[in-house]
Amino acid sequence: MGLLQKEKNRNAAQARNSFVTRKVETKLTVLADAFKKAGGRFCTEEERGTLSRSLRFEGFQYFRDLALVYNWENRFLSVNYNLQMISHIPVNDRYEETGDCVFELHFRMKGGPEWICRRWYDEDPAKKDAYLKRLSNPLIMERIRELDIVDVEITHRKAEGSFVVSLESMIGSATWIFIPPITSLITPKEEECVKFFELFELLGDALVNNHMS
Repeated sequence: MGLLQKEKNRNAAQARNSFVTRKVETKLTVLADAFKKAGGRFCTEEERGTLSRSLRFEGFQYFRDLALVYNWENRFLSVNYNLQMISHIPVNDRYEETGDCVFELHFRMKGGPEWICRRWYDEDPAKKDAYLKRLSNPLIMERIRELDIVDVEITHRKAEGSFVVSLESMIGSATWIFIPPITSLITPKEEECVKFFELFELLGDALVNNHMS
């Protein structure tokens, strides 16, 4: 039996320009700089918003962009800023359209994480099963474990020509503690940033290369 899934917290757009927000913004800048450094010359652009940074990349086969977003969660005497990472994976001529779909990674108490399909409109269930098999590639699952990822959701709409990959990780998240007033960040190592890039590339390959022989 899987764990009960709590409602996803997506409140970054509601952030006010407060003292705490400005403190956390400095940590988000450090985080974005870490990914820019790891990307080197392949990171070509950055856009800034309140509790969000958007980076553009080139030179990868599937990985094109990365949004770093802080959604906050109030705790006793602290506020957690949970990192959400969002990337758009464009389809290409190797992709066979299967319509709107949603895949999620469920974290079970026993047996480890497991991919499920939450929405599927194509008439061929074999294509759905093939997706789940590709997403369960050992290289993908290994990086999910190594990067302390706690949530993954992949969505596709037929008319949009891309998959949206959203994941949450403990790495890169921040915490504001009221007493004493301090902000902490789980700063990613350069090799961890590279593994995030690899994960998005692996997910892109599993999603786009869906032709069945």
